[in-house]
Amino acid sequence: IFEDEANTIIRKSYEETYAHILPCEDDIRPSSGKACMQKTIDYFNTPTITKDLHNTANNSSTSTISTIPTIPWWFQTLLRDIPTNGAYGFWHHFYTTQPPLNFCTIEKCGTTEWRKAFCKLNADDCLPNPFQLCGKKKCAWRTKKKMPDDAPFAVFLRDPLERLLSGFLDKCHKPFVRRKQGHCEPNVVFNPDDVVVADRGKGGKNNGKATDLMAHLEDKDKQFFAAYLDVMPLKWNAHFIPQAIVCDLHRNIDKYDFVGNMGENFMSDLERMANQFGDQLPRVLNETFGYKTKANLEKKNTGKEKNRHATHAPEKVKKFYTARTVRKGLEMLSIDYVLLGLEVPEWARQMLKDDVSGEN
Repeated sequence: IFEDEANTIIRKSYEETYAHILPCEDDIRPSSGKACMQKTIDYFNTPTITKDLHNTANNSSTSTISTIPTIPWWFQTLLRDIPTNGAYGFWHHFYTTQPPLNFCTIEKCGTTEWRKAFCKLNADDCLPNPFQLCGKKKCAWRTKKKMPDDAPFAVFLRDPLERLLSGFLDKCHKPFVRRKQGHCEPNVVFNPDDVVVADRGKGGKNNGKATDLMAHLEDKDKQFFAAYLDVMPLKWNAHFIPQAIVCDLHRNIDKYDFVGNMGENFMSDLERMANQFGDQLPRVLNETFGYKTKANLEKKNTGKEKNRHATHAPEKVKKFYTARTVRKGLEMLSIDYVLLGLEVPEWARQMLKDDVSGEN
């Protein structure tokens, strides 16, 4: 049976990496995810056992025995970084009682707008004194009221390759943002301290010139993006980890009552969500996203819509991606395609086919 290259990359990478994540008891509580993943981290950090196979007065030999599978270096660093990089941060969980809803928000999946929406849904939590009750932002995206035990769960996902590029455009592409926010990691490469990377002249004396590791890359979109994907796993930032890690989706996605997609049918999915949960959700989602007019006009989300925070990644994929970076993205984010049921976009499949046929 023929299997195209994209599917082969995803299958092989998943089998070598994420398939080794150890199972845990069913538990959808936010606090359970980190403890569950720690089992896998501890497993791969188990010391290698060395045994004596031959021992005489004059001769001895030892052998290293390990039943732990060898995993790619980027997966080892992912396991190392996710306990402390914010992957399990409380800010991924939004709650409201009007209507009762648990919402998982994922970096680069519209978090800024979803925060606005949940602040509106929970507006009365901050009355009569918003500053005193809800702090300087006068906003409660996690309701202060008791949540019903049977409140449904919802999440919006995004094409992993598009999300990866969106994170790069938002956190890395603009030098000022990269240096101010520090999310384009490892910072020692992409946002270096002049003192740390200063060139040294003869005799080891500092000549006062900083080494710019981004020189001749920043103005070359494909090369800069490729360089980032090569180096990124040295220090995984929460904006780039697989979506399946956030909210423990890799083992709980089947328990979610609503799963939407930030693709071309984003507006239709917002309408579907509003209709499913009702109450004040249709009004708030329309105020935040303007979905009613766009859904009625069957307007597709093309990535060209005006939005102050948007990176417009969908329309820029061919400007930044190459067949090589598509392969790397599919490899590192294979879990999202396998366990979240996301489809590889046609532009990515075509880019791989063109590369093989020599059309690029």
